[in-house]
Amino acid sequence: MKISGLVAIMLWSLLGVGQEVHVSQGKGIVVLSVMAVKPYQLMSGEEKTAIFSLACIQKGKKTAHLVKFLPGGLLVEDSPDVTAKSGVSVFNMTISGTKQMTEWAASDPVTYVFSAGSDADRLKFLQALLSSGTVSIEFKPFLSGVPTTTMFDLSKLREEVEKHPECSATTK
Repeated sequence: MKISGLVAIMLWSLLGVGQEVHVSQGKGIVVLSVMAVKPYQLMSGEEKTAIFSLACIQKGKKTAHLVKFLPGGLLVEDSPDVTAKSGVSVFNMTISGTKQMTEWAASDPVTYVFSAGSDADRLKFLQALLSSGTVSIEFKPFLSGVPTTTMFDLSKLREEVEKHPECSATTK
């Protein structure tokens, strides 16, 4: 390989820092999704890749933001009695190097939505995510029951958020 080819590959890899953001748009809504840095393995050897998404919805002058975690399959509930009563699952997350417990409501068996007390709390959480660069979420896949941590590189997500007026309140 020629030196110029090697230099081009090295420059291309530097430009590719951060994970690509998949954008889906509709009328008044944009969904920004990032896949986990790497897939996790189930006991069967099957690999699953988790997805982190931000849905920004604009209706008139009002905006709403939904932070979603899609682990790629069903999860084990550590305390089914508590989950059944509150409808909330607790996942340990590491944001900006700080480990914290976060509450998520299942919107279907394989999708969890960050459960905040108010819109202000949700925006504060989202702003922390966008400024952290990378975040990790710990969960237990149903088929293995083994605690698994998946990491997301959100460094390009902030740039993408700033391109969409539906997401405008997230960076203020």
